[in-house]
Amino acid sequence: MAHELNPDGRRTVPGATVPPGWTAITVPPVPEGKRSGWRRTVDAAEPGATGTEALPGNWLTPGDAVALPAGTVLLLADKAATGTDHAYQTARAYTTEDATVRAELLTSNGTLTLLWGPQHFRRSSTALGKTVTTALARLLEQHPAPGQDREPIVLAEAQRPNRRKARCWRCARPAARGTGHLVGHGAEAQTEHWPTCPAPGTPDASELPQPRRRPGCDNCDRSGRSHEAVDSSGIPGRVCGRCSGMPSYLLSFA
Repeated sequence: MAHELNPDGRRTVPGATVPPGWTAITVPPVPEGKRSGWRRTVDAAEPGATGTEALPGNWLTPGDAVALPAGTVLLLADKAATGTDHAYQTARAYTTEDATVRAELLTSNGTLTLLWGPQHFRRSSTALGKTVTTALARLLEQHPAPGQDREPIVLAEAQRPNRRKARCWRCARPAARGTGHLVGHGAEAQTEHWPTCPAPGTPDASELPQPRRRPGCDNCDRSGRSHEAVDSSGIPGRVCGRCSGMPSYLLSFA
């Protein structure tokens, strides 16, 4: 399927429009320096409960252009790495994260007004804990949701790169790590090519031959890998400053 990219690099969703009484906004992106983040509309809240079940709503992708009803309450969390720990049962190392959470109100002129926070949590797992659900319940008493079961309309998508090699759900061809786009969330997320599927006969980056793994230049083995290059066989790699000035037909990374 063909898609149109906006000048800002987002992909326009064909046929998506802003309904009367709704407002178009850009979902706040994850700030620079933060490891990850999430955004969610909140239609209701169960004080004292935890998890997404206590906060019915819809996930939003940072950077997307979306249409939402004015008066929608958004919950936003930004996470940063704080260190490493080990799982109790498997002893496998994992990255620990904190979370900074805030709630904002979408006004009729398309701006977001801060309602609560920013509240810092030492563990990202508590970003949907009792403190947050209780605060959201109070906020929704003052700012009732404009209507439940009204899903956001995505007008233009920002890329959510795939973290591992996967097959595109559209064309069934592989998409290299970081070059595709995730559709959906959690275990149900699927990968598709970005911005479009490669033309028949055109290889994806994951289907190209790869250079031998070496610590230095892929062409001469000297120290230095600061320049991207493609060798005479079409293999992409990294080379030193001396080899960066050589034509492709003289380079060999295999």
